[in-house]
Amino acid sequence: MERKIGKYHWLWAFILLATGLVAQEVQLTARSSHTSVGLDEPFRVTFSSNARGGELSPPNFEHFIVVGGPYSSQQTQIINGSMSFSRELTYQLVAQEEGTFTIGPATFESKGKRFQSNTLTIQVKAGVKRKRAKSKAKTVGFEVAILSSKKEVFVGEPIVLLFTATLFEQVRDLNMLQTPNFENVLQQQLDFEQQSRRERIGSKIATVLDFDKRLIVPNKPGVLGGQELKITGAVQKPTGRRDFFNMPLMRWEKEVATAKIPAVKIKPLPAPKPEGFSGAVGELKLVRELSRTSVNGDESITLKLRIEGSGNFNTISVPDLIPPQGFDLYDPKFNEKIRYSERGVRGYKEFEYLLVPQFKGQFILPQMQWTYFDVNKGDYETITLEETTLTVSGDALKEAAVDDNGTMPKVQREVSRIDNDIRYLQEVDEKITHREQPMRWVWAVLGLVLLGWLLQLLSFNTRTKSPEAARAAVKKAINTAWRTNDPEAVGKMLNALEVELVRKGIAKENISLFALNEVLGTPLGTEVNTLIEKLQLALYAPSMSGSNEEWLNEFNALWEQL
Repeated sequence: MERKIGKYHWLWAFILLATGLVAQEVQLTARSSHTSVGLDEPFRVTFSSNARGGELSPPNFEHFIVVGGPYSSQQTQIINGSMSFSRELTYQLVAQEEGTFTIGPATFESKGKRFQSNTLTIQVKAGVKRKRAKSKAKTVGFEVAILSSKKEVFVGEPIVLLFTATLFEQVRDLNMLQTPNFENVLQQQLDFEQQSRRERIGSKIATVLDFDKRLIVPNKPGVLGGQELKITGAVQKPTGRRDFFNMPLMRWEKEVATAKIPAVKIKPLPAPKPEGFSGAVGELKLVRELSRTSVNGDESITLKLRIEGSGNFNTISVPDLIPPQGFDLYDPKFNEKIRYSERGVRGYKEFEYLLVPQFKGQFILPQMQWTYFDVNKGDYETITLEETTLTVSGDALKEAAVDDNGTMPKVQREVSRIDNDIRYLQEVDEKITHREQPMRWVWAVLGLVLLGWLLQLLSFNTRTKSPEAARAAVKKAINTAWRTNDPEAVGKMLNALEVELVRKGIAKENISLFALNEVLGTPLGTEVNTLIEKLQLALYAPSMSGSNEEWLNEFNALWEQL
């Protein structure tokens, strides 16, 4: 009998698990994304339950309009043999009037039993519509609004501008007639997915479309914004006539919406600026992580420096890392994750270094300090990372020997980095002869032959086509592409600019406004960046772009200056 029970142990386990799941207490809860909202501000109410089957009924949303949902989801998890189940029902609501209102409980019925969730209290105020700078200009078919993440910032503190269009009718071909033009700022158009949602605007339910997002980093005090921007769009209008099937005939009419960029006050950083301040502004912290502090002679140490929080990550740099004596320091890997939203810029920048020991013994990783400006405190803050002792053991290395100047002679050790680790190849012996390393001579001879061939090829190209002639050929090819209406002309222009900028010393992955102004100077760097943004808009969002002739003229003018 015991053997039979053991044979079917898995079945008994499943029965017990299922029984436990059924027997667990039913929980039904309600939560809201906001407790205080404005009349035109949508918010979410979510009802959660841990029970299977049965009927989950929402309350009567009195004083509110359902503009989205219900959206349902469910999830089953098994962790360490324990099974859990949850499902959610989410509604998007908009308030109809001001005041303080209660959303009643949701109900759940199963096997003759009835359960209720908690109630929610929502305060609706006209003055809390948007906790953001906002400006609107209404037209017949649509409105345009520009939202700013902050109304007041310090020099170097990033601002996110969100451009939205509120569509009361069918609208297509939205086109920004001119791009925002700011002085004394770093401006970057951000990549993001265009999002639309339904909102109650006054007595109407409209579609709100986020169509552009920009990062603004001011570098001088003053007032930013105030300019008016014009957006055109084709709005569908009835003609007053009907077709054969008595359906109304429609036409597309061009309309223009005007919106003003919200004014943002730019405050100066207090003087004097402390020594070591490199321009980092925000709510930030510096973190240092070591993979280990004790290693054998054939192992390495991974050291990570990470700046995280909210701030001007586009210009932030980590402090110089001084390696401990007795270690080699290798160039870092770089990683970042930054999110741009209406609330600002948040994320991190991370640099990963490799420390390779040269000797065995105990060594000190020096103290490190980093200064930034804290926007909440309105003052400079210095983060200090204390010194750390590193221990190296094993027979692969010799004891450290300190010379009269208090320094250690370096031992040249060839290493190969593989992902986050290293592999030692050999120690370089100054007495190595060609007999011990015969292949080095072979590679040296082959290298000289290859070098001679490359020099000959370069010489030939130089004789046949000078740099000036090559640039002229590129310009001619692009002009021809525009005249022949080549659909890839925009891409060719972008590629030509990229090649020229790389030739001038700007890394392909680092073509930014900051790098352009640093290498090309102002205003040329700003003009090139603006043209690149226009061409990218034409390539990826043709309906939002300007005229081909305008791009071509700008390109030709800047090409001559480059």
